[in-house]
Amino acid sequence: MNTAFAKVPKTLGVSGFRADLARNLARARKSPLIISDRKGGESYVVLSADAYNELMELWEDEQAGRTLARLIKENKGKKFIPWEQVRVK
Repeated sequence: MNTAFAKVPKTLGVSGFRADLARNLARARKSPLIISDRKGGESYVVLSADAYNELMELWEDEQAGRTLARLIKENKGKKFIPWEQVRVK
């Protein structure tokens, strides 16, 4: 699934979401829905499980990239140890 993640405006209130639950859940399969609570209260995101999993994979990839960049920076200029010396025989 290739979901495009971008900021989306608040789309409907909680009561409107509940009133047409099946249709709104079908809409959430295509793109995330922002549900707002009463008058400036909390907001919630409704998205499909596939979209959530894709979002988590993107986040994990971002974290791995940051870790790799940090490790490269920390090890800059250090001597490498050959694999044969590191591995357990």
